[in-house]
Amino acid sequence: MQDNASRPLALVTGASSGIGADLARELARHGHDLVLTARREPELEALANELRVLGATATVISKDLGVPGAARELTTELEARGLRIDVLVNNAGFGDVGPLVREDPDRIDAMLQVNVASLTALTRAILPGMVERKRGRIMLLSSTAAFQPGPNMATYCATC
Repeated sequence: MQDNASRPLALVTGASSGIGADLARELARHGHDLVLTARREPELEALANELRVLGATATVISKDLGVPGAARELTTELEARGLRIDVLVNNAGFGDVGPLVREDPDRIDAMLQVNVASLTALTRAILPGMVERKRGRIMLLSSTAAFQPGPNMATYCATC
C-alpha cells in the first residue's frame, strides 16, 4: 500500500536510461515517489537507489513492454501492491533504421508493441483511477521523427 498520500506517485516507463531516467530524477526532486519500469533491472535498481537519496520512495518493476500482455501484467502488479498512479510518464520506445522491406518482422512487432500498444494499454488502465480521484497527469513522449520524413525509418516514424 502507498504509505505517504501527500507525495504523488509517478510511473515512468523506459526509466533505465536517457530521458526516462532524467524525468524520474526531476519528478523525485519535485516531491514525487516513483515506480520505475524498463527491461534492464540493474539500471533500474541503480536509479532507484539514487532517487532514494533524494528522499523519494522508488519501486522497481522490470517489464519488457515489447512483449504482448506486459502492460496488463504491470498494471496488475501495481494493483496488487496497492500503488495508485498519479502521474504516468509514457516514455518507453525505440526505433530502427533500414529499408522496411528488410526489417525483421519480429522487431517491427516489438516496436509497434512498445511504441503504441503497451503505452495505450497503460494509459487506458491507469486513466480511470485518475478520473475517479479527479486528479492525475499523463505525459506521452514522442519523437520529432513523428513530424518529418524519415527515410529508412518507416516503422519508427509511424509509431512515434
